[in-house]
Amino acid sequence: MITWRRNTLRYSALRAKEPRMKITRQKQDTTAQRWTGWHILTVGEAGFSMLDIYGRHQLGLDIDVIRSFADRINERDESGSLHPQAPISAVPRRFFRDQEKSIDPSVLNDFKRHISEFMEANRRTIHASRILVDFHVSPAPVPPHYIEATEEILRLSGQDGPIEEVVIFT
Repeated sequence: MITWRRNTLRYSALRAKEPRMKITRQKQDTTAQRWTGWHILTVGEAGFSMLDIYGRHQLGLDIDVIRSFADRINERDESGSLHPQAPISAVPRRFFRDQEKSIDPSVLNDFKRHISEFMEANRRTIHASRILVDFHVSPAPVPPHYIEATEEILRLSGQDGPIEEVVIFT
């Protein structure tokens, strides 16, 4: 498992560059064949969750691996990845369970920091060219402010890396 530390990359220091990657928003579609070869960015939550669906059901990971990964992300409050074992990365669940309605700028900035850290890990280690972002924790839509923040950081920090396409489930 890869973990990256706080302040690895400050999203506010990034400069916007000419768009190279294609970013699309769409309704959730967990058809396994559709996302083969994509790196998944999801919520660090085990059990009946998207991490479980992608990791266990689509990639055949053991449930203990998924639980351990989710626990580590949430206990340390830092994003992480199962790369190279599996093309899955996750952010802490608190944003989508405890703080899903928060519009507190410090919470949103902390969320953006996690996305920036994922982008830096992708640039340095993961090298995914296609990323699926699925932050669903229920059938309800993903809170729009988290979708907008994710897209903002992708546009600011993703132009000089290997990413060609991103799909964000709404």
